Amino acid sequence: MPTKALAVVAAAVAALVGAGIAEADKPSYGCPPGFNLGAYTFEEYMQLPRTVAAINAGLVDAETVLAGLARFDHNANEVVCVQLSHGFETNSRPFGDFFYNVADDNASVP
Repeated sequence: MPTKALAVVAAAVAALVGAGIAEADKPSYGCPPGFNLGAYTFEEYMQLPRTVAAINAGLVDAETVLAGLARFDHNANEVVCVQLSHGFETNSRPFGDFFYNVADDNASVP
């Protein structure tokens, strides 16, 4: 009897592990929830108002912004998700007016 119970438990564990592996193999596309501005290419990001303002104010140069974006672009497709975070505006004065929250777009790269 204990052997039969062990076999049932082992089969259940194998099924759960297999389901987890199958789920991990599925490609993920798009931005995480809350990234209200959506996906932007690096070129598009450089044209966003806060990015332009930071460069024009001399706080950062374009090369540094691009290097920062590359750090978040884990799949190297030069697309990131952008969020306008009001927390940056209130908690990071005076530079919070220049910030966006950035994350990788999670797109699968073949």
